[in-house]
Amino acid sequence: MIKSISMKSCATYPLEGAIIENCQKINFFYGPNGSGKSTISNFLYNQTDPKYSMCEINWGNNTCMDVVVYNRDFRNRHFKEDIDGIFTLGEATIEDIQELEEMKKIRDKKQEEYSIRENSLNKKKEEEKQFKDNFRDTVWNTIFKQNENDFQEAFSGLRGNKEKFRDEVLKRYNKTHSSRETRESLIRLSNTLFSRKPEKYNTVNMEVEELLCELTKIEKDLIWGKIVVGNQDVPISKLIRSLDNADWVNKGRSYISENGICPFCQQKTITEDLEQQLNTFFSGEYERDIQHIKSLTEKYQSLSEALFSSFSSVASNEFMVSCGELDISKYNTLLETLEMQFAITLEKMLSKEKEPSKKIILGESQEIVSELLAMISNANTNIINHNNIVDNYNDEKKKLVDAVWEFLMDEQEALISSYLKSLNSFEKAKQGIQKGIDSCKEQLEELKNKIFEAGKNITSVQPTVDEINRSLNAYGFTNFQIVPSPAKENFYQIQRLDGTLATNTLSEGEETFISFLYFLQFAKGSMDASKVSSKKVLVLDDPISSLDSTVLYIVSSMVKSLIKDIRDGKSDVEQIFILTHNVFFHKEASFVDGRTKILNDVNYWIISKDNNITSVRSFEKHNPIKTSYELLWQELKTNTTASLVTAQNIMRRILENYFSILGKDIDEEIINSFDTLENKMICRSLISWINDGSHSIPDDLYIDSYTDSTERYKVVFKEIFVKMGHQAHYDMMMA
Repeated sequence: MIKSISMKSCATYPLEGAIIENCQKINFFYGPNGSGKSTISNFLYNQTDPKYSMCEINWGNNTCMDVVVYNRDFRNRHFKEDIDGIFTLGEATIEDIQELEEMKKIRDKKQEEYSIRENSLNKKKEEEKQFKDNFRDTVWNTIFKQNENDFQEAFSGLRGNKEKFRDEVLKRYNKTHSSRETRESLIRLSNTLFSRKPEKYNTVNMEVEELLCELTKIEKDLIWGKIVVGNQDVPISKLIRSLDNADWVNKGRSYISENGICPFCQQKTITEDLEQQLNTFFSGEYERDIQHIKSLTEKYQSLSEALFSSFSSVASNEFMVSCGELDISKYNTLLETLEMQFAITLEKMLSKEKEPSKKIILGESQEIVSELLAMISNANTNIINHNNIVDNYNDEKKKLVDAVWEFLMDEQEALISSYLKSLNSFEKAKQGIQKGIDSCKEQLEELKNKIFEAGKNITSVQPTVDEINRSLNAYGFTNFQIVPSPAKENFYQIQRLDGTLATNTLSEGEETFISFLYFLQFAKGSMDASKVSSKKVLVLDDPISSLDSTVLYIVSSMVKSLIKDIRDGKSDVEQIFILTHNVFFHKEASFVDGRTKILNDVNYWIISKDNNITSVRSFEKHNPIKTSYELLWQELKTNTTASLVTAQNIMRRILENYFSILGKDIDEEIINSFDTLENKMICRSLISWINDGSHSIPDDLYIDSYTDSTERYKVVFKEIFVKMGHQAHYDMMMA
């Protein structure tokens, strides 16, 4: 059965296409002439035509069937002097036909089993494909993406191709997946060999031992922990010691003027004796200590700057970073720490110089310097190893590529082994299903041969002649008939009663009717005797033209009978597509089941053309073609914003149509049965409009009505149906 049809880039169908999805057993298409219906039927008839190269059919269970199309071309192809004979089941014993039908049932069940098994195989293949795709994406993200920056040369030729990368992973895994290497060692070698053909580089020689020794001696000098004070034998020393302000006094001493004015109180209080005591207090050892502090500070500043400069030059050496693998981030952090350490130490030394009586504790820079030297030494070692590799580049590179893959396969061993195990399970499952499919296929071929052999004895072109003539007589077409051709075996001719050929003298209605009867026999049989019992898809493209009103209801009845057989599974026709521009034929033929409005195996579409572009709209299980009477009820039910005049007009037309058809009058008693005067007036106005009403504008009623009068009219409208005994009809139409 056809599941979907895609019409693309043909006739008036656009390049992006019109998709007909979710096709059911019964499919109705309505569209005006020239909208694109015949393009669909022509494609279904001749799917290999180059002009339909972009159109597609999606078959359920991937099982194709014969498609038999009735359209204008069908009549032109078949209605000539000699008409192709159609083989159908003829006269035979009940036992023969029952045996054939039983074999067809077994065939259908076996075909269903075949489809189920094939679907199961396709599903398993799809699962396998999805599984492979998932694994492909997993190894791409887990192995390639996470390692491309580190081992890009090992993945040479595999970038941008996930399928190729997955295959390479499996090939490498099957070769070997055991490694003793570490990621760090492989990255180091990769940086050397994979970036470009390497060159030899010089190591960095750091001669800083003497500088470091001098710095350490200064940092450990005892002066920093000594309290530097003046001569304690001077009388004023007791006061200075008591106030603990020797540094302050010493600073102010330089501001003593010659006229004896005190720099602090600005009074003439400095005597020669006091000035002598102050000079004596800050002389001797105190002066020597102060000078020592200044000397050490200056020397430390010079040494620290020299040492820092040496270490800074290493950070700017690109080969130490690229080849020596110097952790520049860590190195710079240590360098910044060392710089800060020097700055803090100098700041403390300067504070000691200003306030020599204070003790200070200096941090030691030796630990940071040692760590920096260790990093430089490690980088030098890497450069030496790099230089050793340069002499044997190509061999080392190949070994490294293999080593990288071995490491990655070892790292992802659990993932890959699990995948291969599951893949093996998929293969075994597919083999088992395929074995069942092959067995089913053999049995189907055997059944088809048996059905053909059994049908050869009971198939004939004569039953088609008898059936068509019976229908012609039954429906009043008695001035011509179809007979076996006297000139060709298994062919027909259309003759008048006097024996003359009638092919070219039939009216359009007669030709349409007999060609349709001929097509219905096609649905029961085939021009090939071996395909009499084959499943098929039928397409009816406008079986009724605008001039065929005399046979519209006859053909509609036949189509409905055919649809019933298809839905009940009593026909070899599996599916039918009905395309028409005739509203009345569509309405008649689509009245499939009067008791059920929505049928699960019936779908509806409308084909339309706008600006010379065809589109197909699906209405699924809801018939979009309605009568004008249904549309009146639809308008009343859904249009909540209609004016009072519009609503009154709709109600009047419904009452007029319905009760006129029934031949019933709405008498005065119905009017009097309403309780309120207003409701009686509303009822009277609706009833009186059957003869007048909407044919003139009801100005008086409209002016006197309340704003909610539309709802009141609807209440009275319903009550009329209730009081007339037709509430069931009202409930059905209002849903």
